[in-house]
Amino acid sequence: MRTNVLTDREYLGITIPFMLSTMTQPLMGAVNTAVMGQLPDPKYIAAVALGAILFNNIYWFFGFLRVSTSGYAAQALGSGCREEGLLAFLRPLFVALIVGCGCIIFQKPILTAYLALVAPAADVAELCAAYYNILIWGAPLVLFNYVSLGWLMGQTRVRASVFMQVSSNVLNMILSMWFVFVLHFGIEGVAWATLLSQLYGAAVGCWLMYLYGNFDYKNLDYRTVVEPETLLKMLSVNANLMIRTVCLLTVNNVIAAAGAALGTVVLAANAVLFQLKDIMSFLVDGMANGASIFSGRALGQKSSALFWQTLRMTYKWLFVLIVLLVVGFFFGSTFLINCFTDLQEVAVLAAAYRNYVLVYPVIAGLGLALYGMFTGATYTAPIRNMMLIALAVFWPVERLLVPLLGNDGLWISFLIFVGIQSLILFYSLRKLGEKIYKIK
Repeated sequence: MRTNVLTDREYLGITIPFMLSTMTQPLMGAVNTAVMGQLPDPKYIAAVALGAILFNNIYWFFGFLRVSTSGYAAQALGSGCREEGLLAFLRPLFVALIVGCGCIIFQKPILTAYLALVAPAADVAELCAAYYNILIWGAPLVLFNYVSLGWLMGQTRVRASVFMQVSSNVLNMILSMWFVFVLHFGIEGVAWATLLSQLYGAAVGCWLMYLYGNFDYKNLDYRTVVEPETLLKMLSVNANLMIRTVCLLTVNNVIAAAGAALGTVVLAANAVLFQLKDIMSFLVDGMANGASIFSGRALGQKSSALFWQTLRMTYKWLFVLIVLLVVGFFFGSTFLINCFTDLQEVAVLAAAYRNYVLVYPVIAGLGLALYGMFTGATYTAPIRNMMLIALAVFWPVERLLVPLLGNDGLWISFLIFVGIQSLILFYSLRKLGEKIYKIK
């Protein structure tokens, strides 16, 4: 068996494009926040921040559609089975269309429940509702994009997946600035910009799937798409990822509610810092996407050597990335914060808490990167356990520290939450290794 099955060039050739394309996702939210930050009241930043969290609640909950599709598509590529490649696309697509339509049908109860939970100021709630009422119509488009993007990534169609992500997100940035600064549409302009970019992304996704799918639709037995045993297996994998997402969204909502309780300026300052944190986390997530491709391919090829080489590569380049992120943020944090807002009270408060973002990649980076190793192998039970334990620790710590330390307590609780994830996934590597050794 070959031991040197993966080179730095091959690893970076996959991970760097995914990192750059994945980073455009938080940049899209960052531009929306920055655009609102130029308007003469912090309520605009706060409303977009709450709206973004609400859609994260919806879309992240079903983020498994991209993650698991990527894993199964990578395994199909490793095994060389065309039919499995097609089923890796159609099964999650079936789920995506049902969920997307359900979001539209239940749009009013979703908004009502969310605003009741977070309880923002009345003017912030009104702006958030205006943002939501436009953007909710993109739910089926976003979930279709998750599936098509996940399939392209799993099949290592790097240029196609990068083009799909980057072009739609750049379009969103351009339209946001045009609708707000030129056409003066306000917060509705940001929402329309995002919706139009989602429509564009779905159109590009259809074209790319037609171009690269090379599927044999005519000879497929479509009963296999909804075959109970296979669907249950897929849903079992996805259920663990959904539990992870529920835990993550619970934490995000607790943070949003606590920030809102501390005042609109604190909520706005945290929104700026969390956008910067998201840019870091999505960069590492891009590396995890690349690692998941090689992990899934290793399972499809039944190659434990490829798996362990992927893990070593991930450790090495994760260390490099964390150093670059820490150094870059240390010297550029003031500039970056000022890019988001010219409201002095928000910028000053954000600067006071920037050190928490500085240490974030050091604490969270390992967990984010190893997440890709587990999802690529579609071994998700440790991910579920990791998040349940992390949430069980976060909740009482947040309840204790926020009344004592205010916003400092909120950030400390969050860093403890992500730190526990890193520790548990590192410990769980032994079980993942045992799974891989069984395929030799």
